[in-house]
Amino acid sequence: MGPCLLFGLCPAGSEEDLCCPVCQEVFRDPVLLSCSHSFCEHCLKRWWRERPTHECPVCKEISVYDPPLNRALKNLCESFLQERDQRASEALCSLHSEKHKLFCLDHQQPVCVVCRDSEKHTNHRFRPIDEAAQQYKKELQETLEPLKKKLKVCKRVQVKFDQTAEHIKVQARHTERQIKEQFKKLHQFLAKEEEARLAALREEEEQKSGMMKEKMEALIEAVKLQLSSCCLVVPKLFVSLLVSLFLSVSAVHLFTWKIISLFLTE
Repeated sequence: MGPCLLFGLCPAGSEEDLCCPVCQEVFRDPVLLSCSHSFCEHCLKRWWRERPTHECPVCKEISVYDPPLNRALKNLCESFLQERDQRASEALCSLHSEKHKLFCLDHQQPVCVVCRDSEKHTNHRFRPIDEAAQQYKKELQETLEPLKKKLKVCKRVQVKFDQTAEHIKVQARHTERQIKEQFKKLHQFLAKEEEARLAALREEEEQKSGMMKEKMEALIEAVKLQLSSCCLVVPKLFVSLLVSLFLSVSAVHLFTWKIISLFLTE
């Protein structure tokens, strides 16, 4: 069992909820910001002194008013500390039922006064348990410091990543709107071009139909003129033929003259 667990230095789930995000210790006089995050009053004031604005150390929201004391959280933290101290004071040696007042540096474990004088711990080095706890607590904080820095870097990278992702989304939406507008204009242009070409086709059709109609009318007039000329020529030819027949066929003499008279009257 390591010294951290023995001295309660490794935060359990409940202790994590009672730790200040700035100092990573159990809250001392916690205050509550408008964003619902809590901090030790001393930690928050020190944080604000180092920055131009009164922003939340966690979510960066700006606070306008002085944060009030979080009494419920303060009472909860005080109860937790009392219980932790009581548990530490009640920790007894399993061999001698004595309180653990010393810490064996060689075996890295808490011991009682009787254990110190036993053969098992001959020529071992000892420290008062509170002193050893402070020493290991300091070492743990020094070990955690690089991890805290890495965590801050990761958070900054995460913020930049989120900003980049949001920028990509905004850019994609903007490009999408541009594409839709361009295609809308293209559709409008094509619709106008279609209508113009159809109108030109209809006009060409009408012109050609008119020309054909005029040619047909002219042709009909020419045919009519030719028919009229034929009607004038045919009766004369027919009369000459009848005269010839009259001279050659005497049997139909009377009938022929009646026909000639009929055409002459016309």
